[in-house]
Amino acid sequence: MDDLSFRKAVYADPFTKDQSVIEAAQQDPKKKAFWDELKEMEKQLQDAMNIPVPDNLAERLILKQSLKQHEKTQQKRPWYLALAASVLLASVVSFNMLSGSDGSKFENDVFAHMDHVSLELMKSSDVDMNAVNSKLASFNGSVDESIGNIVSANYCYLDKIKSLHVIIRGERGLTSLFIVPDSITASVSDTFSNASFQGAAFLLESAKIIVIGDDSQSVEDIKARAKSSLRFSA
Repeated sequence: MDDLSFRKAVYADPFTKDQSVIEAAQQDPKKKAFWDELKEMEKQLQDAMNIPVPDNLAERLILKQSLKQHEKTQQKRPWYLALAASVLLASVVSFNMLSGSDGSKFENDVFAHMDHVSLELMKSSDVDMNAVNSKLASFNGSVDESIGNIVSANYCYLDKIKSLHVIIRGERGLTSLFIVPDSITASVSDTFSNASFQGAAFLLESAKIIVIGDDSQSVEDIKARAKSSLRFSA
C-alpha cells in the first residue's frame, strides 16, 4: 500500500481493522508511527469532546428563568392575572419541551461552536492547503484555493458526529464551514438562524456542507465558493 492510500485509510478511520492497512504498518515503521500518533490524537479528541450534557438543559434554564421572573411579578398583580400568567407559562414551556428535534439540537451545537470563534483569527496567517486537504481526506474530499483565505481547519464533534470546522476570512469578517457525512445529518434544515448567526446547509456529493456566519451575504458567498471548490468521492 502506497503512502497516500495508507494515510487516506487511517484518516478516514484511525481505528480501522483493514488487514492491508495493518500489514502496511507492520512493514513500514514510519507508517506505524504515523498511525499510532493519529490514533492517540483521535482518542484525546474523543475524550475531550465526550462531556455529557444533561437532557433538556436549555428547557430547564428557560423554565428556571421564567419561574424567577414570575415569582418577582406575581405579588404585584391581581390574583386573576397571576393565574392567567401561570397557565400561559406552563403552555409555553410544554410546547418548547415537546417541539425539540434532532435537527435543532445539531444546529444548536453548530451555534455553540460559533460562540468560540475568536476575532483574533482575522489577523492569522492562512493555513497551508495541503494541511487542509490532509484533513479533508478523512471525508474523501479535497478543496482548491478558490475557497478563499482559510485561517483555521480543525476536527470537532457536532452532536457526537465527527466534522471538520473550516474558518474562512473574508472582506466582511469570519465565516465558518462545517463538513459532515450526509447520511447522518438529514434533519439539518437548508436554512436556519438565531439572534446572532445565519446558516445554510446543502448536499455536495457524499458530504453535507453547513455554512454559518453573522452576515447573510458572506454566507451566500462562501456557499457559492464551496460548491465550486470542494470535491468529494463516494
